[in-house]
Amino acid sequence: MLSTLFRRFPRSTLASANRNLTQCYSETRPMTYSIRQMEHKDLPAINNIMDSEKWVMEKAYTECAFKTDPSGFFVAEKDDGEIIGSHGYMSHADNVATMGLWMVKKEYRKSNVGMDLYGKIHQEVGTKNLGTFVWPYYQEKIKEEHGVQPNKAYMTWYNYGHIDQRTCKNKGGEDFTILPLGQVSLPDLLEYDTEIHKVAREKYMRNWIYHVKSKTYVALRSGKVCGYGVLRSQDSYNQIAPLYADDKSVAKGLFRNLAGEVPKGEKVGFSCPFENSSATEFAAINKMMKPGIPLVMIYKNDPVNVDTDKVFAVSSNSFGTC
Repeated sequence: MLSTLFRRFPRSTLASANRNLTQCYSETRPMTYSIRQMEHKDLPAINNIMDSEKWVMEKAYTECAFKTDPSGFFVAEKDDGEIIGSHGYMSHADNVATMGLWMVKKEYRKSNVGMDLYGKIHQEVGTKNLGTFVWPYYQEKIKEEHGVQPNKAYMTWYNYGHIDQRTCKNKGGEDFTILPLGQVSLPDLLEYDTEIHKVAREKYMRNWIYHVKSKTYVALRSGKVCGYGVLRSQDSYNQIAPLYADDKSVAKGLFRNLAGEVPKGEKVGFSCPFENSSATEFAAINKMMKPGIPLVMIYKNDPVNVDTDKVFAVSSNSFGTC
């Protein structure tokens, strides 16, 4: 069962469930909580959990995901009203969903809160093909402990640092133009995003690109969209997400424009598929590939077939196919 695939929490407490109400008996005192649908008023509490765990995540992104598909987000709430955990998924089509933002307050991780949240997600997702990012070693762990083989789509690496404008130059002329979002047809941009992402996501796109902190540039070749990128100067850091391009020369042009929007002296990050050698080469030349652990996009069923050669920066490591 996929509801137990991605993380196994210690079972040091006993739990008995009655519908969505759960009583956990610890050695000191009982703790009652319920799993319910997230509401907009819960976002500050979710952000506080992220802050306490030093989870570097843009708060506006959490709100963007929630606004896109509020029916897919749930919280664990104690009987005294304290929010102690959350989890969510985003439906991209009738048969595809991705999940992320799974968190539980540290002091409650020895309870069943995390697994109850995931169980709720699994129940709501039903038969949809569920995708998520995991650490590479979890693939084997899933297989060993549960006898289920998740299906890998691709692997990403997070890059962080400064982009040298000299590395964004194309030798010779450029057969494309780059324009700000306001000068481009939105339907054309949405069509291109669907071509790369494989699943239409107009509501998510509108929530993402029209945010006050978003800077979006679109590349056109012979009047047709051939790439686009989004920079978010976020509350925690600057992030390029996504950057899609038909080829390396277009990607360089978009990186050049987006890097020019980064506040002077500040760093920028982006996650690129390992499978895109041009993207990893660009990150390496700019000395942005810091030590760390990659993430693997996996699916319960067959992976969504994304052309990673056109993905120079994924849109999210939480929600989306790329």
